[in-house]
Amino acid sequence: MFAKIRNELTLRYSMVMMLLMMAFIIVSSTGMLWILYREEQQDLRSFTEREAREQTAMYKERAAFFQFPYQEEENADSGAKIFYYVFDKHGQQAAAEEAEGGIHTGVLGIIGNWSAPDGVVELKKFHDANGDRAVALLCSMKIYDGTEVVGTVFVGENISSYYQRIKILLIMMVVLCILFLVIAAFAGHFLAGRAIIPIRQAFSRQREFVADASHELRTPLSVMLTSVDVIQTEEDQKLSPLSIQVLDDMKDEIRRMTKLVTDLLTLARADAGAVNIIKERFDLAIVAEQVLRSLQPLAATKGIELAIAGEAEIAVLADRERMKQLLLILIDNAVKYTPAGGRVGVLLKTAAAPKPCVTITVEDTGAGIPDDQRALIFERFYRIDKARSRQEGGTGLGLPIAKWIVDAHGGTIKVTSTFGEGSSFIVTLPV
Repeated sequence: MFAKIRNELTLRYSMVMMLLMMAFIIVSSTGMLWILYREEQQDLRSFTEREAREQTAMYKERAAFFQFPYQEEENADSGAKIFYYVFDKHGQQAAAEEAEGGIHTGVLGIIGNWSAPDGVVELKKFHDANGDRAVALLCSMKIYDGTEVVGTVFVGENISSYYQRIKILLIMMVVLCILFLVIAAFAGHFLAGRAIIPIRQAFSRQREFVADASHELRTPLSVMLTSVDVIQTEEDQKLSPLSIQVLDDMKDEIRRMTKLVTDLLTLARADAGAVNIIKERFDLAIVAEQVLRSLQPLAATKGIELAIAGEAEIAVLADRERMKQLLLILIDNAVKYTPAGGRVGVLLKTAAAPKPCVTITVEDTGAGIPDDQRALIFERFYRIDKARSRQEGGTGLGLPIAKWIVDAHGGTIKVTSTFGEGSSFIVTLPV
């Protein structure tokens, strides 16, 4: 149990750490890209405006566009390449500082479909002549002669190297985050183990107390029950009807306390791993019929029909006494919580797929279990209707013991229920 809790804590710590690291990576990469885009956007817009002014001045001087040697000193250390293209009003290229790195064709294709307003910088991703991914910033500006548009200048910046560096940095961050996550998982597992030590010690002391107290209480309870029987069978005793009733009530309470103590001792020993499961091969159908016969008088007093169906012979490898206890708990619960005139059925069958298994289904026509309480019925001391459970002699330990028996055999137990119509407990045991 504590190993499971420790693993769950470690998993949750790791999930939280992973989410934090993912958030860090996303925020960091997004922030770097945004800063890069904003800075380059401002620079490229100013470059485009300057280029448009210079091309306009040259056009007015010569009435034509001439190639202008663009200056790149401001970006010499950046690793980015500035280029520009000038087109006249007929869409013919008039001047250019060609884009390098094999992106010329891709840039011209983007310019051919350009629709952005003047001064707006757009980020474009495309493939260069080698098929590699290229990233560029582009901005356009109209060239005017008075009020007449005589051309358009396109200025761009190849920032593929920036993106490549960010990609490498992102990969490094992911690798480092995975490494830190592994280290954090081991550290979390270690710290969870240290945190559980006091809880484990307290639980161990509580478990030992329950086991010792349950064991010590069995003897005085047996003596009390025997003493009551002796008083009732004493021929010379002349007991009043009230005394007889009191003795009968005492016997009922002593039996109830004995059952509670026995259940507590069983669970305490199960928690300590002191209960051995002795497996043998036997016919489960015969055991189920025996349990049904033992509960037939109880069902008859309430007018409840008990029925068994399924395969006539079901060979299982399990602990015979624990299987009998499991069936007794499930069928007894069904009888207790089924109103008079109802029906309790037991269905036994085998299945070959996906794995060979035996299925035990106990159905009743009782009140059913509310949806919000269905997940709690296997908790110790949990009772849906506490007043009715008390009246029926329930302690809230039967189903936890049933679940322990099923778990000890490597099986599963689940419940399906429709409130107001009945419940079905389905046990699956591996063959």
